[in-house]
Amino acid sequence: MKRFFFILAFFAGLTFCLVGPINRTPLHERAFYQEMKSTFDTLKLIPSAKGKLKVGWSSFGIIPNHTMPMAGYAPRKSFDSVHDSLYTKILSISNGYTTTYLITIDLLIFPPTLKQLLEASMKSATDFIYLSASHTHSGLGGWNESVAGQFIAGNYSEKWLKTLADSIISNMNKANHSSRATSLSYWETDASEYVSNRLEDHGKTDGKLRGIQAVREDSVKAILFTYNAHPTNIDHLSKIISGDYPNATNKALEKKGFAFSMFMAGMMGSHRLDHIEGSDYELVNNAAEKLADKIEQASVGSMIDSASVTYRSIDLPMGSSQLRITDNWKLRDWLFTATLGRLEATITYLKIGDMLFLGTSCDFSGEVAVSQKLGELANKRGTHLIITSFNGNYTGYITDDIHYDHAKKEEVRTMNWVGPYYGAYYSEIVNLLIQK
Repeated sequence: MKRFFFILAFFAGLTFCLVGPINRTPLHERAFYQEMKSTFDTLKLIPSAKGKLKVGWSSFGIIPNHTMPMAGYAPRKSFDSVHDSLYTKILSISNGYTTTYLITIDLLIFPPTLKQLLEASMKSATDFIYLSASHTHSGLGGWNESVAGQFIAGNYSEKWLKTLADSIISNMNKANHSSRATSLSYWETDASEYVSNRLEDHGKTDGKLRGIQAVREDSVKAILFTYNAHPTNIDHLSKIISGDYPNATNKALEKKGFAFSMFMAGMMGSHRLDHIEGSDYELVNNAAEKLADKIEQASVGSMIDSASVTYRSIDLPMGSSQLRITDNWKLRDWLFTATLGRLEATITYLKIGDMLFLGTSCDFSGEVAVSQKLGELANKRGTHLIITSFNGNYTGYITDDIHYDHAKKEEVRTMNWVGPYYGAYYSEIVNLLIQK
């Protein structure tokens, strides 16, 4: 009997060490929320004077000449072939005082280690990088050295990441040196018929295509676009590399006369492509044609050839991790940190004229933006808002808080790493930044 109670006590103690209750303390009473409010009360953005705009661009392939693991869906140790290549794309925008580089990579996320390597190489205090990813689930892995990260993305390849960082720095310089006097404009168009909510059939969606268009003095055009549907349209067991619909849409736009097209993942947290015929690459190509047609026909706003530029990368206070294992129980924070790393979140602020980019360290959901009317709040202040995901840190999914206690999908179970109320938390942060 004593042995039985000893074993029982051992497993009870082990469970206590590994598992704890979900923290449901109201958001406004949490220490990290109070820290955020204090930070934003004194937050100073980094402005520049108004100056003439110059834009340049560059891109390069990122697939090495050796085998690599794949990331997205189930772990795959290596790819077998390439359907369409993967790229890093860079848009350089300067107003004579500040040069910003919008950089996107055809990977599941923008790897944190790669971000750190780039930041360590930045030499000018007036240069700023704004990062995102295409979020393709048929791309390369090998970019996360944590225990869980190597399970998700395959064996870590430090050498490949360093090569990528060197190539990005080189192509930032190339983009800047190719820049010419340019006019910029914001554009958006509705493509809601091709997107649905993965959490609820009748849940709210943001189906807009958004972006900026550049027309240089030599009449050459470039475009950056965002969309909120997940690039998860290729069989999850496939070992074929592909950039999914973002890459296909870039190619379609370049056929329509844009010299350069790049995609940044929008507010994908609970959105998927829908109502498009076909499967795998047929579906991808059909989606690309429809989205490219929408973009080509979009009404473009007023063109500006000069603008002020304001920017900053802002560290966000976060509570302890709360990766759920049941409705009310989570992994202890020490175990989460030991396997996935410490939660580190930033929000990237970049405003060019009246165009405001906000980059998030998560898979941010467009449903949050619709529920909280974030776009309308920005418009009332004469600002065009573009929210993107995967800015070089990653803290899981941020979805509308109404789903936390009843949705069973992985977006609010396995992939919510932060717990309840974070939809409201991010909404308040976005609202505060709109008002800056």
